[in-house]
Parts: sequence; C-alpha cells; structure tokens
Amino acid sequence: MPRLTYLFVLACVLAVLTAGPASAKPGEAHFTPTETSYRYDGDHGIFTGDAVYGPENKLFWSLRLSEYVRSLVQGPMSCGATVEGKRGYGDHHPSIPADYQWHSVIPNLQLDTQYRLVASCAFTATNGHTTAPGRVDYSVEFTLHSS
Repeated sequence: MPRLTYLFVLACVLAVLTAGPASAKPGEAHFTPTETSYRYDGDHGIFTGDAVYGPENKLFWSLRLSEYVRSLVQGPMSCGATVEGKRGYGDHHPSIPADYQWHSVIPNLQLDTQYRLVASCAFTATNGHTTAPGRVDYSVEFTLHSS
C-alpha cells in the first residue's frame, strides 16, 4: 500500500468534532432552564443536546456523522462514549453502521458542574483506492446552569 495514500485516508478520518454555541468557545455547550436545546452542525457531523431540569437533571444527546465522513467508512464502526466528571456512565456500541444516529441520555447531572462528553468511533476507512484504520473523536464540555 503506498504510504501517501495511507496518510491521505488517515488525514481524512482523523477529524476532531467540536460543538459549541457562537457565544462560547468551540467545544462548549451551556444550558439554562430557559435554553435547554443545543445543536451544532459541523463539517464532520451534527451534535444535538437537550437538557432536562427537574428532580433528575439529565442530558439527551445525539451525534450523526456527516455524509462525507460516512462515505469513508467501510463496514461497521465500534463506538464508545464516557463523561468526564460523571462516574458510571458509558455508552458503547461494538458494531454499528456509519449512518447510525448515535443517541444516549446522561442521567443524574449536578447543576453548575462542568462535564466533558468524550466519544470516539473506530472503523476501516477507504478513499476508493485503499483501506486503512480510521477514527473519529468527539468531545464537548457542557454545563447545566441553575440560572
């Protein structure tokens, strides 16, 4: 396999997705009781977050890879997510298709606490000429503010 082609495939798939509202730094989402929804449309995918305030504060989130990234994926992906600052949460899928709309809920969140959702998918990638290992990493810091 020509090394240049291999590097091209890795460069295409090693994209890091970040989410964040225009008023925040990239990679940050801030929720309040009156602003509970968030959406980020990036070059490599779409991230959504919906905060639920109440007796149990939680965040519903979803991630869908862009059409371009999906076109590089050959076969199933292995994806996993954790939340830094939250013990016991994990969402792992050992074999999902590239067009899967990944979704999950993070329960029992503390108000005014910063968390970081860290997700990644590993797969075989192709550029039409060769295949190589591919990976997409995603992270977003988020806070459910009390006011």
